[in-house]
Amino acid sequence: MDTDKTARLSFRFTVEPYTEDATGCLSWSTLGNQLLRSAGHHASANGFGYDQLISHNLVWVLSRLVVVMDERPRTGQSYTITTWVKSCFRQFTERLFEVADANGRPMGHAYSIWAAIDYTTRQPIDLAELPDGGFGEILLPSPEFPIAGASRLRLRNAVQQGERRMGFSDLDINGHVNSMRYLELCLDLFDADYYRSNPLHRIELHFANETYCGDLLSVWHEPAADRQHLIEIKKDGAVVVRALLDSTSDNTPAP
Repeated sequence: MDTDKTARLSFRFTVEPYTEDATGCLSWSTLGNQLLRSAGHHASANGFGYDQLISHNLVWVLSRLVVVMDERPRTGQSYTITTWVKSCFRQFTERLFEVADANGRPMGHAYSIWAAIDYTTRQPIDLAELPDGGFGEILLPSPEFPIAGASRLRLRNAVQQGERRMGFSDLDINGHVNSMRYLELCLDLFDADYYRSNPLHRIELHFANETYCGDLLSVWHEPAADRQHLIEIKKDGAVVVRALLDSTSDNTPAP
């Protein structure tokens, strides 16, 4: 293995004031952004991060994100996010995460699927063609990973709940709506009392299309089971994101 490459890296964070939600825990969107930030740091450390790829007119795009938390850190609490790449199959790669408290005790895990696309054509590339050999040398198969991957989210009788037009503050560095803005649209379907009584255990985000500043997005909701909710975010009738919010604690994906 190239000595400059490291298969598994950990990053330390602390729950700062104003990064919590109304339950007093680290907000889901902040956690999601920190997972993505850790992924970016790990990729950069191994030669396939944003700066390395954009020089070849390539960027990473997130296709699936599953986060399962047994508990979320609270104000002032330190925690670490450890990430590594599990597998690579042509146009997609699986990246895993563990969230642990300051003593190394696991608090939760996350599973993600990514693709690298041509920045101009928006088409995915074969990951074997990544510059400088990509990450083939640092894959860590993880057969004992404790959470299930992404499920198949099917909405049959969803009802529209609202609309929101995207603005400048919703955008990321690529000029697209930030991945966690979609999660916030989903979370806002329910009030604080609901989440205090039904703490979220598992979220899933399935990304289908990009959106931009000025786009009008509609949010559709369908109950899936007791304390499970399926959500679609649409633009001009086309699905942009499908999501699952799950307050059960048995790690059972929605049907």
